[in-house]
Amino acid sequence: MEISPAKIIVLFIIPIFLLASVDLALASYSYEGMPFAPDAQGTFRGEFYMDGGHGLGFSPYSQNFDVPEGSVLWARLYIGVWGGTDSDEGWVQPEFNGQRLEKLHLEGINDENENVFCAGHGVYWVAYDAGNLIKNGENTVEILTSTGEPGKKMDGRIYGTVLAAACENPKAPMVSYQLLTGNINLHGEGWSENIKEVNDRAEVNFSAGQALNNIDSANLSVVYLTGSKGLPDYIEFNGEIPGVPPQYLVEKCGENVRDIANEVSFDSSGDKGAASSYFDMEHIDVLNYLKADNSAVFVRGFDINGDGKIDDQEGEDYLHPVLAALVLTSKNTESVFPDLYPEIRVSEEELIDGKPVEISLTINNPGGICEENCTAVFLVDGNEISRVPIQMGAAGIHRSGILWSGIKGEHRLELFLDPENSIKESSDKNNNCELNILVRSAPDLSVSLGEPVKIENKEISSASTILLGFIALFSIRRKKPIFLILLVVLIIATFSGCVEETQKTAKTDYSIPVKITNNGEASARDFDVNLYLDGESVTVLNIPELEGQTSIVENIRIDTQKGEHALNVNVDENNRITESDENNNEFEISCTFN
Repeated sequence: MEISPAKIIVLFIIPIFLLASVDLALASYSYEGMPFAPDAQGTFRGEFYMDGGHGLGFSPYSQNFDVPEGSVLWARLYIGVWGGTDSDEGWVQPEFNGQRLEKLHLEGINDENENVFCAGHGVYWVAYDAGNLIKNGENTVEILTSTGEPGKKMDGRIYGTVLAAACENPKAPMVSYQLLTGNINLHGEGWSENIKEVNDRAEVNFSAGQALNNIDSANLSVVYLTGSKGLPDYIEFNGEIPGVPPQYLVEKCGENVRDIANEVSFDSSGDKGAASSYFDMEHIDVLNYLKADNSAVFVRGFDINGDGKIDDQEGEDYLHPVLAALVLTSKNTESVFPDLYPEIRVSEEELIDGKPVEISLTINNPGGICEENCTAVFLVDGNEISRVPIQMGAAGIHRSGILWSGIKGEHRLELFLDPENSIKESSDKNNNCELNILVRSAPDLSVSLGEPVKIENKEISSASTILLGFIALFSIRRKKPIFLILLVVLIIATFSGCVEETQKTAKTDYSIPVKITNNGEASARDFDVNLYLDGESVTVLNIPELEGQTSIVENIRIDTQKGEHALNVNVDENNRITESDENNNEFEISCTFN
């Protein structure tokens, strides 16, 4: 009897668990940084507020904010922290309007805090929910870090802090906004773990769902950390380069030069701005460049002299864009309904036969504010797997996840939103999405050894010995001192067999070919290969990644005496990799070393 693929999936799928909704996805350290993702969005009548400052300073670090009138729908506090290095650890804790927020332990390369992005050599961008603490008028934040605390090596200085809020006011114009955050490490050569690696550009895309009728203004707000005055950098919006050329760079770089991240906030349009060392915040008028689909590109610099690279006179050494918001306003009096649309994401690297993987679900609402409940239906190959309850909030983004495990092969994931039509939307034609995926077989590591190859050392030849003898005789005829004659005789004896017994016990260098194979389809990452000689460990070789159905050969150098020896090699000895077959991870041979 033939069983259909759909039935096989239903039979073999393991239980599915709903994960808690979070404001931002679980973050982790990445040298190159984390790409921008939506943090808040929506359309309402009122004002989108975003302000901050004031530049690098020690803890305690204070900043005031003047929040406009209106009912605060949501608010987020962002903080930039300098870690010093990517391995130094410490903590940060803000006090907002007298109320202490969570103390977050910042752990550099080991950091896995929610709402914390760590990139480069320890540049942190941290987000806090401030919706329950914010008020209209003056707000104050005081930030403490572990600077100076015994046992905490983190530098702990604050780059700056930003407060963003949506303030609803029925007397104000209509506002449509999208706020994205991340931490991109733009850098030139020599600033990366791979010295030749560069990262010159980072693109941010804004959804078309922001569109309003009769748009009266459009502003792009951006925030940078680590920028330096006098090193050019640019921002492109829909292919155009807004801003004014700074006079201190025009003579050197021409009229098209820009220095957006110049340690002076709010000056990109020609205003005086405010000094803010290693921190920059700008509001840029982009109305004339607006399109249906909008994008901004952070540019580290341009190759002005045409030599194929961006040198330290043409761009920033390193620069961290961390925030971008596109804010549209309209005097249109028409009401705007919610417009919900779902997205599915999954890491292709994690799609392995039999391994649970998190399917990330994101429900977006760039339309009118919606705080109602609805349902999302998750399907695999047309079979309903789970119904996920959704609670939308004023921030316009709901994130949750599903753990799922399928079988090897191609599958179609689908997400249907609000099948009961319980929410009145401007359009319900975008309430579903799908994603085609490929589940691969698990890694299957195996290892083998080749024959040892003797490494020929450069030794003094017999001709050299004869030459030394000639020199000795010549020295005698020239009546050289007796100690020189004795030295030459000793050298001749050494290389002409007088120390033959010593040579018999000396060790010789050999090269051992070690072949490592991944017979599975999925890549195997970060595993070790252990080589043993006569039961003693010789070396541990780390393999960062071995793609599926590929092999590599590593030549390992050892030194040992000639004769019979036992060689043993073991791949993934600590069982860090989940494999389809664990019985072929070891290989042993007895070899004669000549």
